Amino acid sequence: MALNFDEFQKVVESAQQADAVKADLKRALKKVTSALDALQGALGDMENVLADDYVATPKERKPRQLRAPKAENAGDASSVTGKKPGRPKKSAE
Repeated sequence: MALNFDEFQKVVESAQQADAVKADLKRALKKVTSALDALQGALGDMENVLADDYVATPKERKPRQLRAPKAENAGDASSVTGKKPGRPKKSAE
């Protein structure tokens, strides 16, 4: 009995391709299952909202936080004179 390695290699390659296809199908099935679960949860929420005895819960707002006062620069000349910092303007002489 003679072994034909070319045919054996083709069988192995087709088995590897089938395993890859099976893995892709498993991933797709997991994605579809999670999407269906999310859809089922959303439908449950909609049933609750559309129920006759539904009462919306009031939203809680955070209390407003006051801003910290700006720190004053003690030795800065620009705060005394009111001039903006930067390059001085060129004067035409």
